[in-house]
Amino acid sequence: DELKELKGNKKEADADADADTPEKLIAVSSEIKAELLSYLTEVHAKNDKLPCGLDCTDKERKVILDFITCLSTIASPSNLVNSKREKIETTQAMGEWDLLYTCSHAMLINRSLSGLGRSTSSQGQFQGLRKRLGGSKYLGTAEYIETFGGEEASFEVVVTGEWYFEEKRSAITGLPAPCLRMEPKKVIYGPTTNGADQWSSLGPIKLTDFLYLDEDLMILRGNANTNSLFIYQRVGVSSK
Repeated sequence: DELKELKGNKKEADADADADTPEKLIAVSSEIKAELLSYLTEVHAKNDKLPCGLDCTDKERKVILDFITCLSTIASPSNLVNSKREKIETTQAMGEWDLLYTCSHAMLINRSLSGLGRSTSSQGQFQGLRKRLGGSKYLGTAEYIETFGGEEASFEVVVTGEWYFEEKRSAITGLPAPCLRMEPKKVIYGPTTNGADQWSSLGPIKLTDFLYLDEDLMILRGNANTNSLFIYQRVGVSSK
């Protein structure tokens, strides 16, 4: 019911786009965003599910998709992707981001990004994924840090590489919109360092389209597989 109401608000905002003030559009967008984050928290609290949406049901995924569609298509100035024609600055994507949700088929099968989550050992249970985007406007450095195991026996897999924006035209708005290009270089696992080209599981992060970006929320869609969605929240921001 709440989602239906939000959709109604979104349709009203679209219908009256010329008359709507930026403040009203921001308010509607903020409400949808808050409901999305609340729903993700509710879903992840059920039945000790794996994080990042790896154990979501089809029904739950449909609800999340509806939230994302509403949030990414409303013409709110808070969404840097479609609120202005100038390019998004790389500095606006920099920082540390925790993965809240994905429906990437590859990650669902691999139970993680690296594929180590497929292990039947409790020490190999996926605990989360954090990406760290740094560098400069000319050369971006990236780290994707996966955590496995429990509190007493946890370990990390770190994927390092370079990132940059590729400018493409949004299929939703028709306006220029950036894609996030990630070029993995190394995979560090304990004392071992491998070339990333040996890890075919890393495909989902190599090229993704921006659907939504503000100061603390990033929503990406696979460029090759448009059914793959990724919701990231900036580290230090509560999702409740």
